[in-house]
Amino acid sequence: MREPDDAVRTIEGQVAMLLRLSERTRRSAARRQGELERSAYLVLGVLAVDGSTSVNAIADALRLDPSTVTRQVLAMEQAGLVTRTAHPDDGRVTVVEATDEGVDALRRTRDVRAALYGEILDAWSDADRADLARLLTRLNADVDSWARTHLGR
Repeated sequence: MREPDDAVRTIEGQVAMLLRLSERTRRSAARRQGELERSAYLVLGVLAVDGSTSVNAIADALRLDPSTVTRQVLAMEQAGLVTRTAHPDDGRVTVVEATDEGVDALRRTRDVRAALYGEILDAWSDADRADLARLLTRLNADVDSWARTHLGR
């Protein structure tokens, strides 16, 4: 592994600041717009892609411990965002499915967040926006790959 250069150090600092600013923006927007909490947003995002699935599959997709996802899903069920049922072939497995209310809440949250980032990136060219999308996707994939290799999850 080579020594971090100035660009890597700048990237690290900018990612840290991006996470901080994104959290501040998300909290502020969530209070104003009635957005989903981050955990519910992420779980519903998995369900939107995969359809109804097990708690373990959600945990794997989000790189979380299944006990953490179970607590999140219980809270989401109480809020009417998901339902839980026993798997038809294995009653030990809990299957989670988004309710219509959950699907609508995810759509509303995505719309609010997309509008916010659309406003923030309004002055960016289409090419710059596409580059940022591509590079963030690549960065997330590489961080995930590194974490799976070095942290086991």
